[in-house]
Amino acid sequence: MKNATFVRWLATAIALLGLSHPVIVLACDLGAYASPDAVGVSINAASGLVESVTPGSAAAAGGLQKGDLVDFSRTGPLMHLWLWDSWYPVQKAVALPVIRGGQPLATIVVARASAPDAGKIAYDLLSLLWAAVLMGLACAGVFARADVLTLAFFGFCYFYATLDNTAWLRISPPLLTPWTALEASLSVWLGNIGFLYLCFRFPTGQPLERWRVADRAIVPIASLWMLIYYLHFYQSAFSTGGTSSLYSIGGTLVVLGVLLGLAAYVARFWGASGPEVTRMRWVAAAIAVYAAAQLIFFIDQIVNRDATPWVTYLYNFNPAPFAFAYSLVRGRILDIRIVGGRAVIYALVTSIPVALLAFADWFFARRLEDARLATVFEIGIAIAFSFWLRSLHKRIDRFAERIFFASRHRAFQRMHHIVQALPFTEKIATIESLLTEETASAMGFSSAALFRADDGHYVRTAETGWRDETQTLDADDPIVLFARSAHRGVALSEAPQSKALLPSSALKPVFALPIVVGRRVIAVVLYGGHLDGEAIDAEEEQLLTGLAHAAATAYEHLHAIERERENALLRVRLQELGVT
Repeated sequence: MKNATFVRWLATAIALLGLSHPVIVLACDLGAYASPDAVGVSINAASGLVESVTPGSAAAAGGLQKGDLVDFSRTGPLMHLWLWDSWYPVQKAVALPVIRGGQPLATIVVARASAPDAGKIAYDLLSLLWAAVLMGLACAGVFARADVLTLAFFGFCYFYATLDNTAWLRISPPLLTPWTALEASLSVWLGNIGFLYLCFRFPTGQPLERWRVADRAIVPIASLWMLIYYLHFYQSAFSTGGTSSLYSIGGTLVVLGVLLGLAAYVARFWGASGPEVTRMRWVAAAIAVYAAAQLIFFIDQIVNRDATPWVTYLYNFNPAPFAFAYSLVRGRILDIRIVGGRAVIYALVTSIPVALLAFADWFFARRLEDARLATVFEIGIAIAFSFWLRSLHKRIDRFAERIFFASRHRAFQRMHHIVQALPFTEKIATIESLLTEETASAMGFSSAALFRADDGHYVRTAETGWRDETQTLDADDPIVLFARSAHRGVALSEAPQSKALLPSSALKPVFALPIVVGRRVIAVVLYGGHLDGEAIDAEEEQLLTGLAHAAATAYEHLHAIERERENALLRVRLQELGVT
């Protein structure tokens, strides 16, 4: 993606904004702000009528009485929005000009801190941990690869990280309430866009041809939801009648959007084939869980305005983001080694000099009391570690491979053994067996077939997973032509469809590897996708390229031996002819 650096910095800033929500809620519950109930007053935001004042409360001490009217001519109209959802800063004066009996009065409310609620604090800490994990996953995805899928995943995680999306509205002064209400609406916009793009474009990142119109409508649809959600704040704050209509409309549209995303995903899954089917299964659970939670929550919100607690918990702590994260990694759309493996190991490795420097400070400064010697020792530690870390750079990746991807590491080790063994083979059949059966077994490919050049055609001489499919490929067959012209491995999705009879379904070949000797392609190997549905990634392509070079060397070696035998035989015959 163009401007990837800017996108990553922007994602980091938005992630920090998302993390501020649970922090604000925690600060409020720890006593930095007090709710209207804790202050002891209930004020109708639309009319400004003081509906109740608790005797002995901070509101009563400030002079507020039941029946007072907030004087919006002195506070400004934005006080409506502030009264609707804002809290009172503790130990700070809040001026509430009122009208009592037709006379203007000035009241000052100074909120007192309430005793912390252990249950709320525990919930807030859990919410903060939840948000930190989600934003960590979201940023890791964007930093690994900034594209439509990772950005959609980021928006989806942001939506769930801001469990209380009105946190900033809770603490904002009246003049900032329009902006904090807009910020609250941002999470709804990002969440809806993220979910729909994940449904419409997973796993390829490209929309289905028949759904392109709906795909282009995702941003306008989500923006409409955001506008309705934004306006519902003003309706709730300024309208004296029923104030749930816009919220109900917005909730209904969100439910319809969930159903639209579900339909798009089902359509994509229905038209998928081969490895893509397996990859899409991983995300089906995420969509099902998200859709169920959304439907239950908004139905509960529309039918019962005061949300049922267990419904709210299901909605807030929905495991769908983790299911999406797993599907992105499992489908190798993201490489987890970039996201996490190396980060963990570098964090552990860099903790070593910190520990050594701390030990040096303790040992020399406190035991030997020799500051000069301590400084020299610390500088030596830093220099030695810098050289050591540089030498470890390549080893760290290999270590991460062993720790985080043990099965993949074993497969690569087995392939390296095959590559090393190929130049020592004595029979062509052994080369072709290693290129097909052994490679497919080591890499977990569903099928493999080798076609060797023979008199203008390529004849199948070794295979695994093939049965009655084509025995020969024409030299101008798209598979052979693209592999020959590229002189490197080619993903068959990039080549025109072959007219030859090939295996179908999971056995369908997805990668063609040419074996090149000099400028002549003497064989082409076709590999099916992974048995678990994962795509063949760049590292595996590089490994197969090394395999092709080793096979070319082996073929060339055996051909040279064959020519030497032919030459020796000819010399013997010539000698016999000379004698006779």
